[in-house]
Amino acid sequence: MVCTLGEITEALGGSLHGDPLRLISRIAPLASAEPGEISFLSHAKYAPQLMQTQASCVVLSPEAAAEIQDWPSQGRGWIETDAPYLYFARLTQLWKRSLPAPRPPRIHPSAVIDPLATVHPTARIGALCVIEAGAVIGADTELK
Repeated sequence: MVCTLGEITEALGGSLHGDPLRLISRIAPLASAEPGEISFLSHAKYAPQLMQTQASCVVLSPEAAAEIQDWPSQGRGWIETDAPYLYFARLTQLWKRSLPAPRPPRIHPSAVIDPLATVHPTARIGALCVIEAGAVIGADTELK
């Protein structure tokens, strides 16, 4: 999922400080977040990580926001909310709902496919299937 900070705050609320069009492509821990990722600060003991993070946006409390005078000047944004931990939990749920449903493996490990067979990348080959030399399995075919 890729979305903008504006879309996040439209869905979950909070007060956005920064570019609402900034793209966010992942959720990440504060200590390891990279540009394009969003993280959160829920406790003052993690404030030193805030100064080191590369996150494009951090979810934090108004009290924490009042203490980060030089962090925003680095061109990143933040979302203020009274409950950063709860906000981040809701963000995680929003993210999960927006991801495509997991698809089963395309070729089951027990299937046997001759190297001279042609299998389209979107085909699904089920358990114990045998595909002989010269066989052509078309797009979106499912063998069970």
